[in-house]
Amino acid sequence: GKTIQVIAFLSGMFDAELIRHVLLIMPTTLVSSWLAEFARWTPGLRVKEFHGTSKAERTRNLERVQRRNGIVVTSYQMLINNWKQLASSYEQEFVWDYVILDEAHKIKCPSNKTTRCVYAIPAKHRLLLTGTPVQNNLREMWSLFDFACQGSLLGTAKTFKMEYENPITRAREKDATLGEKALGLKISENLMTIIKPYFLRRTKEDIKTNHPDKPDAPLPEDPCENSAPIMPSLTRKNDFVVWVYLSPVQEEIYRNFLSLDHVKEVLMTTRSPLAELTVLKKLCDHPRLLSARACIQLGLEEQEHPEQDHRGNEALSGANEIDHLPDETLIRESGKMLFLVGLLERLREEGHRTLVFSQSRKMLDIIEHILSRRRFKIMRIDGTVTHLTEREKRINAFQSNADYSVFLLTTQVGGVGITLTAASRVVIFDPSWNPATDAQAVDRAYRIG
Repeated sequence: GKTIQVIAFLSGMFDAELIRHVLLIMPTTLVSSWLAEFARWTPGLRVKEFHGTSKAERTRNLERVQRRNGIVVTSYQMLINNWKQLASSYEQEFVWDYVILDEAHKIKCPSNKTTRCVYAIPAKHRLLLTGTPVQNNLREMWSLFDFACQGSLLGTAKTFKMEYENPITRAREKDATLGEKALGLKISENLMTIIKPYFLRRTKEDIKTNHPDKPDAPLPEDPCENSAPIMPSLTRKNDFVVWVYLSPVQEEIYRNFLSLDHVKEVLMTTRSPLAELTVLKKLCDHPRLLSARACIQLGLEEQEHPEQDHRGNEALSGANEIDHLPDETLIRESGKMLFLVGLLERLREEGHRTLVFSQSRKMLDIIEHILSRRRFKIMRIDGTVTHLTEREKRINAFQSNADYSVFLLTTQVGGVGITLTAASRVVIFDPSWNPATDAQAVDRAYRIG
């Protein structure tokens, strides 16, 4: 994986005395895992943490590396709050030999605060690590290369848009002419040629290619002679998209919602239907994700106190009121839920361990409520688990204890940077608008590192 490659690279550079000071920046959730990998692979290297609540300890660690040599590990949030301190030493500018960004797509937007802060850190060299360099558009790729090459490779954002992004994007539109398609292809090939020397991309296909599939292949007489290192093997990954029918309850609510006057009005105008689509998306996952007031109005929930004013409950989800409901009711109300429960029970019988991702904590509440009553042993991480030690504890417990058959995670928190290779199956309960987000979630289990 990227982590081990970077640690090996830095170890070699320090041993050769080619570098002295490195700043490594990453999401907060990855700090502890990076420190653990450094301790495992390069125990003699000075690695200090610029993170945590103690300002005195952070300052002491930073000054120790700046005076001598070593690596400072910090988070994007720490950078935003302390970029001036990281960019100076004794009131003078401090130039790092390398600034390395993990999950570097964090700076895909040139105007956001994180991007501005990383640009403020002086560095001789910049190294970016990401599994998804392009998620939405080519401008994101420009942002990464502009930082890595310090503006010397692809020109300004305006120039890049005119010379590359516009013709390439136009070539992929349905009404593009043959000439526009040919021009777009030529320019995209030219762009790949320009970035190739600065873009190291290794995929899982490389591992498959380097790993011999033939079990009967003859072994060399002397294993130490002319033998290349044995690459780790990967099992084959199969992706299935399951189209699930709405339950009768969901279908009735869905049709009634589309027949509302204000929804019809949105569909007939150019106004953005995003709010209405969000409601429909929740409904397709589980109708109890709608507000508590909506659940009462739809007859999913009885109002115990009719005189009570529920205007303050607009933001509350119906998933807050599920403890008193039978499992069968919660399952029957959602076609996805009906399929998921059956799938997880079968996977458990077959000995598989499964990661279940959802973008909604409330959806995870419903899933956890149902599975716990079916005697599943469950682990869970979402945005409420803020302490890194607790996250690590839960990850390690799942990795080491086969009794846990299901790990519930929110896509935003659990989909980046962590390793859960003890699982052999991954379920994306509610796909993201951005497929790269789901791809990263799947790779928590299907990974090399």
